[in-house]
Amino acid sequence: MKILKILNNNAVVCSCKDEKEAIVMGRGIAFGQKCGNLIDESKIEKKFVLQTEEKSSRFQKFIQDIPMEEVFLAEKIISHAQKSALKPFDDSIFITLTDHLSAALERNRLGITVTNPLTTSIKSFYPNEFQMGSDAIKIVKDETGIELSSDEAAFFTMHFVTAELGNSEKEFNEVLSFVQKISDIARESLLKPVSEGSVSWQRFLTHLSFFAQRLMTGKESEQKDSPLYDSVTQAYPKAKACVDKICLWIKENYSHNVNREERTYLMIHVNRLHEECGAK
Repeated sequence: MKILKILNNNAVVCSCKDEKEAIVMGRGIAFGQKCGNLIDESKIEKKFVLQTEEKSSRFQKFIQDIPMEEVFLAEKIISHAQKSALKPFDDSIFITLTDHLSAALERNRLGITVTNPLTTSIKSFYPNEFQMGSDAIKIVKDETGIELSSDEAAFFTMHFVTAELGNSEKEFNEVLSFVQKISDIARESLLKPVSEGSVSWQRFLTHLSFFAQRLMTGKESEQKDSPLYDSVTQAYPKAKACVDKICLWIKENYSHNVNREERTYLMIHVNRLHEECGAK
């Protein structure tokens, strides 16, 4: 591996055999080196190969000012979370989560506390990713002795969700708002409060999250039909009434006509909630 660029004493950009650029890190790996030299591969502690030139360039600029230990800690958190993630993470998480982790550790050193007003909703709507966020807090505690708050776990959760969906924090907040509103409409149709830990509720929220993602990225077709639509409509009239309200809200707020296939899925999910709450 040949050195293409020296970022600092602990990080360089190298050429790989497949002609991709890799960012490699190790203590003193660039000391006394210059561009064109072959890297001492025995000193490599971490290697990052980002999939686009834009992300690689951003990461290169970013890690020049971040302590190597914090970059490694972020990579450990990301690798642990990826094992239980619903989808492969977008490369951008190496930038966004590392940046957030570094800022969180600095705030802790300065005695600054931040709150996340969405913590309760995030914990409810994204339990799998919130567990990843809680695991991240534990990893930080184990590695540094620093104990971050549950609000920080929620911030980490946001990074995991956006990395799964491949969108921005702004889009995450829009998806979260969408899920909150639709779930509120569904709750209003139930005879009693739904258990937020129930399998049916969590499946419903997961479905809403990905539905929102498709809708907001323009991947939701308005033309799809469903052979089950008529039979489901007849079998679950209360679920249909609830889904009609949901679709009306979507039409009014997103100018989108929800197709029959999606309506069918929503009715099936809502009917399961009705059965749990005794409102068939």
